[in-house]
Amino acid sequence: MFHHVVMVAFKVALDPADHAYLVRACEEIERELPGVIRLRFVTNLADRAGPYTHAFVGDFVDAAAHDHYQAAPLHGPLKARVNALCEALLVLDCND
Repeated sequence: MFHHVVMVAFKVALDPADHAYLVRACEEIERELPGVIRLRFVTNLADRAGPYTHAFVGDFVDAAAHDHYQAAPLHGPLKARVNALCEALLVLDCND
């Protein structure tokens, strides 16, 4: 299994409409893309995470499935929306 975690620091507090969009986009990607086991947009509960208030947590069958997700047309709009809203990103990719 391949794991993809993207911690996000937003420029301003995330509004409910943007939050709902990000959750729905993850649900659609999880439903539509082969090899995506689970993709969630979550609130970071750690009190020591600095500005990283949210994260995308993805599990893929393997690194190839993750690579397919990165290039998939469904990922483009999600990535663009996050890039417009965020101040900084921190990415962790790893295998089991």
